[in-house]
Amino acid sequence: MDKTERKYVPFTHSFTDPWLDDQEVSLTFHFAKPNRLEIKRLQDKAVKDSAQAARNLIIDVVKPEDKQALLNALEEYPGLATSFSSAIIKGVGISAELGN
Repeated sequence: MDKTERKYVPFTHSFTDPWLDDQEVSLTFHFAKPNRLEIKRLQDKAVKDSAQAARNLIIDVVKPEDKQALLNALEEYPGLATSFSSAIIKGVGISAELGN
């Protein structure tokens, strides 16, 4: 299935930016459900560099029309990669809380 056939759904992350006088920031991007290969790549890379693994995942599954805006937002707010990837992988059944 190529990217034009994938179903994209919106994910929104909102937070307060203390460096912008506590301005509220709300960002929405559309992501596809990761496939097995994308999850495997995330898990393999996360062992060595979890931040890069998160970034790779969201760039792989973002809607093509949202990609540049996402890249721009990642420059301003690098933590977005972890926030969005955590929400995405939770949606496919991965959780660090299992058994806790």
